[in-house]
Amino acid sequence: MIGNRHLQIKSRPNRQILSASIAAYLYLVSNSELFAEDYISAKWQDYNEDDDRIRVISRYLGFEKQINASLALKGHGVNDVISGATPLGTPSEDEGETVPLSNLADERNAGVVDLVWTQGASTTNFQYSYSKESDFLSKGYSISRTTEFNKRNTGVSVGVSFIDDDVEPAFFLEKEEKTSWDFFVGLSQVVNPNTVVTLNYTYSVFDGYLNDPYKSIQQETEILPGLTLPLAFSENRPGERLRRIWFSNIKTFVEPLNGSLDVDFRYFSDSWGIDSTTLGISWYQKIGEKWIVRPNVRLYDQSAADFYYVDLEGVDFTALDVPDGSAPNYSSDYRLAELQTFSYGLKLVYQLNDHFHFDVAYERYEMEGQDGITSQAAFPDANITTLGARLWF
Repeated sequence: MIGNRHLQIKSRPNRQILSASIAAYLYLVSNSELFAEDYISAKWQDYNEDDDRIRVISRYLGFEKQINASLALKGHGVNDVISGATPLGTPSEDEGETVPLSNLADERNAGVVDLVWTQGASTTNFQYSYSKESDFLSKGYSISRTTEFNKRNTGVSVGVSFIDDDVEPAFFLEKEEKTSWDFFVGLSQVVNPNTVVTLNYTYSVFDGYLNDPYKSIQQETEILPGLTLPLAFSENRPGERLRRIWFSNIKTFVEPLNGSLDVDFRYFSDSWGIDSTTLGISWYQKIGEKWIVRPNVRLYDQSAADFYYVDLEGVDFTALDVPDGSAPNYSSDYRLAELQTFSYGLKLVYQLNDHFHFDVAYERYEMEGQDGITSQAAFPDANITTLGARLWF
């Protein structure tokens, strides 16, 4: 998703440091990463959760324009139409067969603009992002710089980004604000004529209103002496979050098979007590002169947040009437639970000629809770279908 909560500064080897075999790898992956040619691109994606949960229809447009030998302008925009139902956070009433859901419908318009400035062996990227929903506004700013050494076989990248968000559902009396800073450092290295390795580290600081305003949690509450009722309260996450991400990637071109292996590993930890690991594996296979086939799998494992509860039965505190980020903290959002996900898919790319290609992809996404307490009905599975095309000038 572009220009919203997931704005990131990413590192990749500059096209000029690549040997012939690495260039062959990048050709298999995407011609646009290899050549500084102008292009326009379009994409349509359908994210559809099982059992009529969330469905998101996304339409993307992108472009790149080389202004002169030193400057390039890039832009990407997306329109998301969101509908369906999502868990409220209150517990199941039928032994976990279902969970209470809330219907929703929204539309998101977002965009990212990059100005890329190349100076000899250094490239500087300035980025602005914007995202607007009916209850959410996000603006982001980032700058990153990559400098190459060692005969351009080694790239060192640094960057910083700032995101300013406004959260304003219809039932809020006034908007809430949150901000985030991301600090990034990365290293890319050509190991041999066929292999590139990348290592990145990102440190993030989030501050402000970090709740999901639509999530609630249940607690038995005494309303009269001797009379209690299960009441729903808004969740109360901490007002600060520190996040650390270690990322590694290896790309290698296997000449006998005329194909390329892409493996990445990501380790995530934060001050909320969440630790996660992600392993992704993709294979890019050239078939004839026109086709590229890319199967992929991804495994994700996550521990629960320190303040995750199914409900507030048996705790030694009372939920706050107005959540303010201070202790006690609590949430029953399934996305903060102990869980695993597994996704797998296949992408086909057809290169019509040197100027045009289109692609189609399917991915199956499956999520499963691991704590033995949270209802499995809370965790969604989804089918993701994508169609795309790109035209170079």
